Amino acid sequence: MKVAIINRHPSDVLGGSEMQCANIAAGLSRRGHDVAYIAPSNGFRSSKAEPYRIIPVKPTPRDIAAAIVAHNADVIYWRFNKYYLLRTMWKLASEKIPVVFAISHINDTKVFSHYANPRSGVRSLLRTVKQLAASSLNHMGFRYVSGVTTLNPDFLNILPVARQCFVPNSVELQARSFSWPRPYVVWVANLKPTKRPELFLKLAAALAGKGMDFLMVGAIQAPEYEWIAKSGAEHAVHYLGPKSLEETNGIIGQALALVHTCRPEGFGNNFLQAWLQGVPTVSLGFDPAGLIAKFGLGGFADGRWDLFVSQVEALIANPDGAKEIGRRAKAFAEQRFSVDRTLETLESFLMEIVEDKPQAKMAVAT
Repeated sequence: MKVAIINRHPSDVLGGSEMQCANIAAGLSRRGHDVAYIAPSNGFRSSKAEPYRIIPVKPTPRDIAAAIVAHNADVIYWRFNKYYLLRTMWKLASEKIPVVFAISHINDTKVFSHYANPRSGVRSLLRTVKQLAASSLNHMGFRYVSGVTTLNPDFLNILPVARQCFVPNSVELQARSFSWPRPYVVWVANLKPTKRPELFLKLAAALAGKGMDFLMVGAIQAPEYEWIAKSGAEHAVHYLGPKSLEETNGIIGQALALVHTCRPEGFGNNFLQAWLQGVPTVSLGFDPAGLIAKFGLGGFADGRWDLFVSQVEALIANPDGAKEIGRRAKAFAEQRFSVDRTLETLESFLMEIVEDKPQAKMAVAT
């Protein structure tokens, strides 16, 4: 099967969906499929050797479509949100190549959505209006989509596509050794408004004096957070900067807990990186598929700040209890989020789409 994966590549942007696509591309290649990772980019950086082809293209419908046609793809796995979706589908209409759209973010399910940072001023307002208009236009592209996968079962059957399948995220656990002189909790994400890193600093201030350090990992992607990188005593958080996947795994694996302050999105890889290494998670406002609360994987505050602080404080006060929660999270994640399970589910769904078998809507319960 010749598969065209559409998304930015981790060599350009080290985000959750990009990491998932790289894992999927490598896994499908190992299973004997001919994979082309078509990466829209304004300046692609060189990458290490991969078991699949990387094809950098300009981020335009014409260039994306041309690369797909040149690959002679049997199926398209589109995980590039809704960017350029409709116009690319128009350009591919005569090729009759089935498209599987992968939901990576809750905004992918909405007719009107935007990713701009909300700021005051006419420029910001115009940018937001432009994104909302583009989102609604690209939503019409789903009429050309043959199937939908979602990383979060809560998003099943929202989009107007008949064939749908839950394909869980998975992560590779290669880790680089990490040590820190004191116990710590960690926050991992790129620093931008939707991730709300300022709330981790607020948490650190609220729990100062509890014998715990607060480590932050991620690239600064919005200028209003550049001050966090300053050294000194301006705040109670140790900012470690952007790290590789292996380094991040090592940092998470030694933490008492992973703290999550991001707004609802898709299904953060950082949850899996923590659970699979026996580290509990405490989330302020997002519990993907209700798993944290249902299976006791840490704490979910449901937006309540005082509860959030107390949940983290309880783990600090009872490290043995935190380890027990971590063991439960590890057993849970190993059963539900294996790399093999992800690949098998996705491979089967892609092949069914290619073969055009009649298929009822698919869902794998968690």
